[in-house]
Amino acid sequence: MVKMQKEDDLFFVEVKEPNEIRRGILESLKDIVENLQRFEKFKEIRKEKMHNIEILRTDLKDLNKQITNLKSAFPDTKLREIKTKLKPTIDKKKTKKRKHKPKEVIQEKPKTELDRLESELGAIEEKLKGLQ
Repeated sequence: MVKMQKEDDLFFVEVKEPNEIRRGILESLKDIVENLQRFEKFKEIRKEKMHNIEILRTDLKDLNKQITNLKSAFPDTKLREIKTKLKPTIDKKKTKKRKHKPKEVIQEKPKTELDRLESELGAIEEKLKGLQ
């Protein structure tokens, strides 16, 4: 049961900087309201998405029905698709030559833009030395 408080039981507490506390409470309430607004927008978007999914499902069902109707409208034939399998011919002499070739040295490309620019600068400097 709820008891009635007497006026003698009441006491007050001093709050230092009440304006700062009030400002902090109001700012937190503002953040809460903004979050609730975003959540409401999220719920609306979710609802719209579900509606679009339902429309898509009905469209797909309709398309599947039309495809079956189209297939049934075609005449029945006993012709089948002819599949040809062509095997590539391998020249044994060429494969042997490939095996005996020495491995070519693969020059790696500079990994960064700075490395590439440095290599270009080096090439330009070599050309300048050749001209002198």
